[in-house]
Amino acid sequence: MSARVAIGVIALVCTSICGLIGSLTGWQMMDQVNAKLPKAEQFGVLGWYTEKTLRLHREYRRLYPGGRLLFKIWVLFGLGLTCLLISAWAFRFFSR
Repeated sequence: MSARVAIGVIALVCTSICGLIGSLTGWQMMDQVNAKLPKAEQFGVLGWYTEKTLRLHREYRRLYPGGRLLFKIWVLFGLGLTCLLISAWAFRFFSR
């Protein structure tokens, strides 16, 4: 196995790990927000779409102004995307 392929595999694994940790952080954020919201306004576990995610982010910022979970999610997203691009480069996805 060449060094390029090894880098691609490692980067792909890192992409998956970032996605998993990001999802777990999102669930942690949802649990914290649900703890402070009335029962009727709480977020359900299933059926996530863009508007619902943005509402969760707004509510988290409102209820936890000094909270770091939203920042952590964005850092993980950026790191995961970077690792995905490194993996695509390593597997020559962009070559002719």
